[in-house]
Amino acid sequence: MKNPNISQLADPTQYTAHFSYATKSSKRSAGDEARVSRGARELYCDGVAVERIAEATGTPVYVYSRSSIEEAYQRLDRAFGSYPHAICYALKANANSAILRMMLKLGSSFDIVSGGELDHLRHVGASGGRIVFSGVGKTREEIREGMRYRGRKTAESGILLFNVESEEELGVLVEEAERHVKAGGKRVGAAIRVNPDIFAGGHPHIATGYHEHKFGLAWAEARRLYLAHKDSRWIAWRGISSHIGSQIVALEPFGAACEQLALYVRELRKTGIQFDYLDMGGGIGIRYTNEEVFDVRRYARALVGAVRSLGCKLLIEPGRVIIGPAGVLLTRVLYVKRNGGKRFVIVDAAMNDLIRPSLYSAIHPITKAARGPGDARTIEHVDVVGPVCESGDFLARDWPLPEVKAGDLLVVWAVGAYGYVLASNYNSRLRAPEVLVEGRKFRVIRRRENFEDLVQGESGARDHR
Repeated sequence: MKNPNISQLADPTQYTAHFSYATKSSKRSAGDEARVSRGARELYCDGVAVERIAEATGTPVYVYSRSSIEEAYQRLDRAFGSYPHAICYALKANANSAILRMMLKLGSSFDIVSGGELDHLRHVGASGGRIVFSGVGKTREEIREGMRYRGRKTAESGILLFNVESEEELGVLVEEAERHVKAGGKRVGAAIRVNPDIFAGGHPHIATGYHEHKFGLAWAEARRLYLAHKDSRWIAWRGISSHIGSQIVALEPFGAACEQLALYVRELRKTGIQFDYLDMGGGIGIRYTNEEVFDVRRYARALVGAVRSLGCKLLIEPGRVIIGPAGVLLTRVLYVKRNGGKRFVIVDAAMNDLIRPSLYSAIHPITKAARGPGDARTIEHVDVVGPVCESGDFLARDWPLPEVKAGDLLVVWAVGAYGYVLASNYNSRLRAPEVLVEGRKFRVIRRRENFEDLVQGESGARDHR
């Protein structure tokens, strides 16, 4: 992993809304004074000092700003203006129920990729008409559950769309749709995920729109299936779908993919197939360190410009751009050591808490939660590592960090998306709690696991204490 030169790195608070460093005189109360050394500036998430959260919950802990999430959603929603559209928040980015309830209140629809995510939405009361079911490996039971899904205060069962990704999956969908319709249900809404053969994404593992990837179908194959089921009594073709990748910071791939899909829609219209929806997927990138990201208003203009003449409602499936910058991971320094010429800062968070650096070579800025006036003079390039028994267990390598000592609180930035959702119990470690900051207050929206949680469900587990 090659980190940007320190001279190129900006303070994360300069591009991360709702997080700021402040001195005692501007934000801290007298009761906070003992936590921070004289002259230091302390990191706040909205009106709450992150040190206060760490003391209350322990570390590691995920912290999210409610205001940041709401503003990101509203900014994206406003970008499309009056053009018919739906923001289908991607649960895979962060599926905490408190976050999902927030999204519901904002008017969001949802993109899911598993039966578990569907059940999450059932628990928070989302209506089926707001749900798009994507994913390359839907099981027969998951498809059935989608057809049977019934949200609160909803008379009809089912979801808005199944995005089909293979001919065999379509066969299963048609079989289950036939049973559903014969039992009194409506025809099942479906679309095909078309692979536009565009390479985009911040890492090979999260590029999904190229012909070598497992996702979607080539247009020739998709066209054949659309025509073969044109007059189906069991499914109704309601749209066309694509998703070209994740963490995309260039605008051009989105415009090219949308224009390609628009051509396909026009081609099918000549055969009598009419669509209600054009689903462009997600993938909008965010700034982690020195990425240059585009304004979402330009993104909206590019998509609307490509589809306006079609009259289709636009569906987009963002996750990272809404929740990513809203979250940080707080972790305490356990030890500092040297091996040869390398300095290691060992912290209590590990790859089981945040696997993106190990899995994707992702770079997340790390700063001290309290900054002293002399920090700039003590900066050294270090590896920030966790306690897991793997050489690949690191949060950052060769990262510029001021001198730290055991007990210092560090902040790992932009972890709201693909942070907790990718956490595990590797090395029998407990998963961290999640906290939501709401103005000057905060609340735990997922408790820290305990050791009993680790053996829950194991048939041989007995407590001999």
